[in-house]
Amino acid sequence: MNQFFSFINMIWGIILSFSFTDLIDIILISFIIYKTVLIVRETRATQLFRGLILLLVVAFLAKVLNLKTLDFIVGRLFLWGPLIVVILFQSEFRRVLEYAGRAKMGGKIQNFLFSVKSKDSLGIENIIYKISKSCEEMAQSKTGALIVFERKTKLADIIATGVELNADISEELVKNLFFKNSPLHDGAIIIRNSKIVAASCFLPKPSKEEYISRVLGARHRAAIGISEISDALVIVVSEENGLISIAENGKIKRHLNRTKLVAYLQEGLILFNKKIKS
Repeated sequence: MNQFFSFINMIWGIILSFSFTDLIDIILISFIIYKTVLIVRETRATQLFRGLILLLVVAFLAKVLNLKTLDFIVGRLFLWGPLIVVILFQSEFRRVLEYAGRAKMGGKIQNFLFSVKSKDSLGIENIIYKISKSCEEMAQSKTGALIVFERKTKLADIIATGVELNADISEELVKNLFFKNSPLHDGAIIIRNSKIVAASCFLPKPSKEEYISRVLGARHRAAIGISEISDALVIVVSEENGLISIAENGKIKRHLNRTKLVAYLQEGLILFNKKIKS
C-alpha cells in the first residue's frame, strides 16, 4: 500500500511541476517524430526500422529471462548501434532534412501539418486490364517497357530518381511513355495505387548480376534488382523479341501472354492486398 501511495505522490509531483515550456517541448518532439515516420515510411527503410524494433524486443527478453549469451551478443550490437543506424539510414536522414528545408511556414503551415492523400479513382481490376492490354500491344510492336507496381514496400527513393507525374493510368499514356522517341522512355514507371506516380526512374542492379543469364537485358536485370530489395511486382516487355516477363522476389518469369499476365497481376495485387488487410 505504501508503494501505491508513493507512486501516486510521484505522479502528483510531476503534474504540479508541469509547465508551459514542458508542453511545448512535448508537442515539438511529437511533431518531429510524427513527420519523420511519415517521411521514412515512404521508403524501404521501414523494413529496417521493424528489424530495429524486433532487436529491442529481443534485448528486453534477454534481460528479463537472463539469457546471458544472447544478452552479450545484443549488447555488442547496440554498442555500435548509433553508427550502424547512421550508415543504414543516411539517405533517409537526408530526406528528413531536405523536407524540413522545403517546408513553408506561415499560411501553409496547416497543409504541412495535415497532408491528406487523394482517394483512388480506379479499381485494381481496371488497372490490370489497362496495363495488360498496353503490354500486349507493346509486345506486338516490340516496344521495350519496364513497369513497377509498388506494394507494401514504399519506393519514394526510387521515385525521386525519375520525373514525377501523378497521372491516371490509361493505355495511351503507358504506350506513349515507352514510345522510342519519348523523352521518358528510358527507365521505369512506378505505379502506386491507381496512379502512375513517376516515369523514367532508375532501378538498382541485382546483387548477383554475374549469375544472371546473358540472354536477359538491362531491363530484365533492373526488374530483378528492384524485386530483390522490395516486394514490388515488375513487368518487363522486351525490345528485342517482344516477350513479356514479370519479376518478383528476385526471380523472373518469362514468356507470358496477356491471359497469364492478367492472372499473375490478379494474384500479385488483388490477393496480396487482401492478405495485408486480413
